[in-house]
Amino acid sequence: MVNWDKLGNLVSLLCLLHCIALPWLAVVLPLSFLLDESVHVWLFIALLPAAVFGAWSGWRHHGDGKPSLLLAAGLALVGAAAFIPMNTATEVALTIPGSLLLIAGHTLNRRLKLISHIASASTATP
Repeated sequence: MVNWDKLGNLVSLLCLLHCIALPWLAVVLPLSFLLDESVHVWLFIALLPAAVFGAWSGWRHHGDGKPSLLLAAGLALVGAAAFIPMNTATEVALTIPGSLLLIAGHTLNRRLKLISHIASASTATP
């Protein structure tokens, strides 16, 4: 079974690292293929199911909407950076907080699911 929050955290972290580190590394290493604009679209495509299914599975377990709001805001920022034509500085200014919101949303979702699981296990056993 896929842990959508762990996958989402991984892809969000890759997105964040791509945005922060690759421009610096491209100066010294031949990584220009990773600086192609299509990479942003592919990262967003990887982020989308993890955020949607992570939010859905979390809502089913704990019923708290905060992780979904964080995930939706993160997707909106990263999606805007991926699909709306803009300069690099604006793109980075949207992608970094968007990735951080996604990471926060997945992390909160995992914690709330764990708390919910522990609470249900403790009430099930006398």
